[in-house]
Amino acid sequence: MYILNPVPHKTIWGGNRLSGFIPGDISGIGHLYMVNGHDEMSNEILNGKWKGKTLKEIFPDKKYEWNMEEYSEFPLTVALVDAKENLSIQVHPDDITAECLEHQKLGKTESWIFLDAPQRGWIYAGCQCNAKQEIEEAISRKQMETITSHFKIEKDQYVCIEAGTLHAMTEGSFVYEVEYGSDFTYRFYDYDRTDERGKKRELHIQKATASINPNVAPYARNVKDKVWIQEEDYEICRETGLDRYCNDSEVAECLSVIEGEGQCEGCKITGGMSIILSPGEVLENIRLKTAFVARIRKTDV
Repeated sequence: MYILNPVPHKTIWGGNRLSGFIPGDISGIGHLYMVNGHDEMSNEILNGKWKGKTLKEIFPDKKYEWNMEEYSEFPLTVALVDAKENLSIQVHPDDITAECLEHQKLGKTESWIFLDAPQRGWIYAGCQCNAKQEIEEAISRKQMETITSHFKIEKDQYVCIEAGTLHAMTEGSFVYEVEYGSDFTYRFYDYDRTDERGKKRELHIQKATASINPNVAPYARNVKDKVWIQEEDYEICRETGLDRYCNDSEVAECLSVIEGEGQCEGCKITGGMSIILSPGEVLENIRLKTAFVARIRKTDV
């Protein structure tokens, strides 16, 4: 098994709820990356013979054992997200658009489980236009926010943000997030806000417009303990009251601790940390009040 050191990421919209998961008095953290195999934000391994290496570095050697041989990078990113303010309205490309725009074969889909609901009880998700021409007309009138649909959401609910969906978490959201595929995010609108230097963040209007699919329609569902939520390429399960966990699947699993603690191979496990379990591995010496498990979905397994 591979115990990962979480990676904090400061953002313009981040708050202070994630500072409790890492040492020090740190505010402004928007993401705490519990599992990340992409450049720069990849997690350090804390145990075993690969100690000191990153997940990105070890993946080429481990992907066959993990039954992920078709991927060039670890395909799942897992994070806790604290939105003190609204995130930018954005969109991710699907596979075809990613190939066209970025020359990469995977787009990006993500899923959110709300550990705490947004203050106003809704998020941005979906598009009120029916065609690309309407989207372009809205851009010309600077009405990008008004064409993005509102979507009701409550604590302990789940929503899948398919590739092509205009979306944004809103103020007060505290979320367990799983991303599948690439790391491409195109900002469509950012409320004209500025950073500490008075500079507006870059928008990606052309790429965002090319990626938006007006026909996708997200919906919320309640999360049940020990019941797998299945998407086309991955699945997620919430576990509660764990003192032992076994990976009974044929692929690697990412067990992410929200509340609880444990000991493994000389490492203390606390909230905000993730462990990658190879098929058949067992995690013991734990007392986890709440955890989530994510894994890729292979229909041929």
